[in-house]
Amino acid sequence: MLAIVFAKILMFINIINSSAQQGERGTIEGMILSSEDRQPVVAATILLKGTVIGTTSNEQGRFFLPNVPTGEYTLTVSMIGFKKKIIPGVVVKEREVIQILVELEPSAVQTDPVIITASKREQSLQEVPVTVNVVDDQLLSYRNTITISDALNYVPGVNMTRSQVNIRGTTGFSYGVGTRVLLLLDGLPLLSGDTKEIIWESIPIAQIERVEVVKGAGSALYGSSALGGVINVIPAFLQDQPETRFRMYGGFYEMPQYDSWRWVSEARFFSGVSLIHHQPIGTVNITAGGSRTLDDGFKRNDFWRRWNAWARIGSNISAHQAINLSFSVLEQRRGNFLYWKDLNHALEPKDDQLTQRVQSIRWSLSGSYKQFLSNSVYYSVKVSWFRSRWRDNISSNLDVGGSQSRSNAVDSDVQMIYQLTEENIVVGGLSGNYNLVEADTIFGDHTAQGGAFYVQDEIKFNKNIQLTLGGRFDMQQLDDLESVSQVNPKFGVVYNPSLTTRLRGSAGRGFRAPSVAEVFTTTEAGGLTILPNPALKPERSWSFELAGSRIFGEYVSADLVLFHNELYDLIEPAFGSDGRVHFQNITRARIGGLELVAKFSVSKRMFSGQLSYTHIKPEDLTKGDILKYRPRHLFYASSQISVPPFDFGVDFRYLSKVDRIDEELILLGVVPDGDKRVPIYVTDIRLGVDWKFMRLPLVTKFHINNLFQYYYVDFIGNLGPLRHYVLTLEAKL
Repeated sequence: MLAIVFAKILMFINIINSSAQQGERGTIEGMILSSEDRQPVVAATILLKGTVIGTTSNEQGRFFLPNVPTGEYTLTVSMIGFKKKIIPGVVVKEREVIQILVELEPSAVQTDPVIITASKREQSLQEVPVTVNVVDDQLLSYRNTITISDALNYVPGVNMTRSQVNIRGTTGFSYGVGTRVLLLLDGLPLLSGDTKEIIWESIPIAQIERVEVVKGAGSALYGSSALGGVINVIPAFLQDQPETRFRMYGGFYEMPQYDSWRWVSEARFFSGVSLIHHQPIGTVNITAGGSRTLDDGFKRNDFWRRWNAWARIGSNISAHQAINLSFSVLEQRRGNFLYWKDLNHALEPKDDQLTQRVQSIRWSLSGSYKQFLSNSVYYSVKVSWFRSRWRDNISSNLDVGGSQSRSNAVDSDVQMIYQLTEENIVVGGLSGNYNLVEADTIFGDHTAQGGAFYVQDEIKFNKNIQLTLGGRFDMQQLDDLESVSQVNPKFGVVYNPSLTTRLRGSAGRGFRAPSVAEVFTTTEAGGLTILPNPALKPERSWSFELAGSRIFGEYVSADLVLFHNELYDLIEPAFGSDGRVHFQNITRARIGGLELVAKFSVSKRMFSGQLSYTHIKPEDLTKGDILKYRPRHLFYASSQISVPPFDFGVDFRYLSKVDRIDEELILLGVVPDGDKRVPIYVTDIRLGVDWKFMRLPLVTKFHINNLFQYYYVDFIGNLGPLRHYVLTLEAKL
């Protein structure tokens, strides 16, 4: 089977190569330097306007654009912290190498990158009417990120409750079924077909360029599950030069202070190793890699073992056409820690959980095609297939070997962007999805499908005002149940009264169709029996935001946001009249608050950092109370000192004690001492050094996470990570 797949891939490469070799081509190469100190600018984005050709600068600031068809182009260079540079009149001749030296002028810290997610097209963050945060590959590397969820811990207004992401209080905790934040991989949903949950570890960190976090209802462009926001993972550019990267890390958890918590007499270890290689073959670029990671777990039976493998193949068939194929696979085996035994045994589960295991294999296959019909019109076609299979011995279905599920989620999107004038851009498209779930004992066998069309118009009335109007119509069908549909309008405005001040506002509608798991689950877990509810309705919302940003001096900026969300028919697990748990539409909610973010950079960016504070008022209007699992205050602080070859960083996060949890689990004795919770104070530090061994570039990093060994719960009956130490080594060949 694998031989057939590889043979077809080789045929694909040969076909592309034969077509791409036709015509005359040349090469553009050069170096990106800072005009301030003449130092190389790493990871700058280089694009040929109106084409699909682009790359990023390497550690020496160099870039290479081989196999460029002959003609005249406009080169654009952009990088965070520098003014964008446009170089017109770049003429490429047959078999000629053009050398270009680009000097970027440093700008205020507010200068932001080009992003994609907010409007489904490339645009400056200065043009976006909603709040967007970006986590780039440098931050992923600085913090020794193992899964994407780790990277979100310091994004303003975002917090993780175990594996579930919460943006400005919209999510809380939904027990692994359904998410109000949509995860995208290169613009297409990546949610499991059965539970519609986010599988963070399915995306290899090594192939990520950046992660874009869009806050507020995103259903006007992205449909169901984007009710609270969108997280889009942007893959890195396919390298046009051969390169091999090797990374390994290892570490251990410190023993807890209290003797009653010490369920083991020796330290618990974790480690990982990954290898990735980039190789151009003619006009085709190939990236392939794999990783093996394991964690013994500081809590008993909370271990995991993972294998990841991935590959990407891409080619610029011409200056105006590009095609890409991507594949990834994850195999994971883990234990299960649901709740602690009691507070005196906070790192041990109940005895019946000690033998619980979960095995899963998940893989995704996606392809995209993009073509510029002219400098003002281009379209793209994207298709993805996400297959998930898991098995456990957790539920009461042990007579058939436990629970298992096989699901397939297929998503597609056809989009066109038309720039009518310099001041008017229209985005439109069609989307479709199909899910097939086969889970006899826990969910049953079901199908779900849906379709949508969307359009958005962006108009600049002058240099100071930009207006965005758009909407999307979605229809979803689950088995033969009644179909659900909704029109989701969107409005946004950006006003720039001066070069240093930007005001923006937005409003949008969102919705989320319930997952197969929420409608059809039949199981027993954690001492509770959960039964189906075919009458479940979609969740709906309206999201509003007013914001302003200001640059103070040369290296300080601030952004203040006021947000307000009205939510209807929120789905939560609750006891029914039969004494069993069902997922039900029980909550009408309102979430309001403010968010303040300040960025600073001094002394030629040797010292930089960010402070953020988010206040949330998550009201449960049905009960006249506060929504569960929502901290009302979030404060994050990050700083970085860079004195080559050294860099040192400190991160701190504070989350206030949550007002409400699942009190029923405490009253029923399911979670003894489950009411024990405190505010969260966590400090992480890191030290890195760049060095060489026999001309081999190496990076060594040392991390201490939870520096002050602060004990807290990140979910009812679950202690947060203890202090742990990490040593990382990275090499490039």
